[in-house]
Amino acid sequence: MRVISRALLIDKATAATISSVFVNSACDVLGIQVEGTFTSATVKVQGVVDENSTDWQDIAAIDLTDLSTKTSGITETGVYQAPIDSFNKVRVNVTAVSGGNISVYGQFADSSNN
Repeated sequence: MRVISRALLIDKATAATISSVFVNSACDVLGIQVEGTFTSATVKVQGVVDENSTDWQDIAAIDLTDLSTKTSGITETGVYQAPIDSFNKVRVNVTAVSGGNISVYGQFADSSNN
């Protein structure tokens, strides 16, 4: 796996917030680590295929501790992975957070052997 970029996408947010947009030209997977002191939060990985679109679509994430699929968003601390190869642009959207703060780290990677 070749890492393209690593970033702190959300830093100790205490309210809903959206990360910067990642323009995807070579990545097929996004590794995500969610941390924080929150008691309740929802994190959504979102993408668009059309580079001019503002109609962001939710992307399911896989919880790497038990391989369950999170289709309605990530709600717990932990490590996750989302397939992003079909998307031109990707972002992380914290739609809700309460009872503390949340940080989201991302690693954009190409899993091919090239």
